[in-house]
Order: sequence, then structure tokens, then C-alpha cells
Amino acid sequence: MLNLMIQYQKSLRTNDNKLDSSVELLKNTSQLIKNFRDCRPLTDISNDISDDRLKVNDDELHFFKEWKTSVIKDNKLSNKEKCLISHQTRQDISSLIIGFKHFCINKPTRYSGSSIIPSRINTDPIENIFCQERSLHNGACTNPTYLGYCNTMNSVILGESTISRKSNTGGHNADPFSYHTKNPLNPSKKQRH
Repeated sequence: MLNLMIQYQKSLRTNDNKLDSSVELLKNTSQLIKNFRDCRPLTDISNDISDDRLKVNDDELHFFKEWKTSVIKDNKLSNKEKCLISHQTRQDISSLIIGFKHFCINKPTRYSGSSIIPSRINTDPIENIFCQERSLHNGACTNPTYLGYCNTMNSVILGESTISRKSNTGGHNADPFSYHTKNPLNPSKKQRH
């Protein structure tokens, strides 16, 4: 998507900067996607958060915070919320980056010698717990706090499995199709005498 937008911007052949912010947003989100789809493990990061991917994620979070701040401070804009992504999406991005960073800090301290592979991190069980909680507390359309639904939390924990069968992670790669035949694909032509 990023490359497509960059090529489209070049094809316009104008000096107009209308698409600059869209390209910048796509660059930042593409970097997040790249980091979370990375199959390289994060190892030995409990004492020193020196992995470049975590630093880049922090930079992307800073981008989203700066974007929000610049829109709020702009007095020319009348409907400021329409100039931003939804506050739920901003909160999800923030939770994703901060939560992943703290997960990377805490796991090696609890389990020495362990590593974290970003592409294998799956939030399906966590999302499932919150969906069940919303359903148990005033319907699925509300956004309750933990204090509001803490009484029903035990029933969800007891009925919840920590392994998701709907996972889209787990090391499945797109391998090329392999087809074997007993006969050659280009049989030699027999000459008739």
C-alpha cells in the first residue's frame, strides 16, 4: 500500500503536498506491521532494551502522539476528531506498543534464556476475554472498566482456554506449491523408423 501511494503521488506530477500526510501515515504503520511480522527473535532484552525494533516502535508511538497534539493545537480546524483516526484505534496502537515493550521486558526476567518472536505473539485469547466480559456486563456494545466487571471475571477465566485454534500465527509460511509426478514433464519424443 505504501509503495502504491508513493507511486501514485509521483504520477500526479504536481508540487501539491496533499498526499504527504497519507504517505507519512502509511510509512509509520508499515513499519509497525514489519516489526510485528518479524520472525527474528528478541533475546536478552531484560536489562537493556537495545533492539532496534523496539526503538522504532517507540518512534511510531511518538508519531501518533505528535499527530494528535498537532491537530488539537491547530485552531484552523473546526472538527478536529475527523482529522485523526478514532480514539479507540489510537488507544489500541498505544496499548499494542507499550504492552509489547513491557512483555519483552518482563518475560526474560521471569523465564531466563527465553526469547520472543514478534510474529508469534497472538492476542486472540486476551481479546476473547474482553469480548466475553463486555457480553456479560451490559451487552457487547459497552466499554466497561475492570472495576465494573470484576465480579464476572472468574467465570470467564474458568471457561477460557489459553490456546486459540483460530490463530493466524504459529510459523505457517507461504511455501511454493510442490508437485511431483512419476513421469517426466517433457517426455522425449520417440522417433519412428
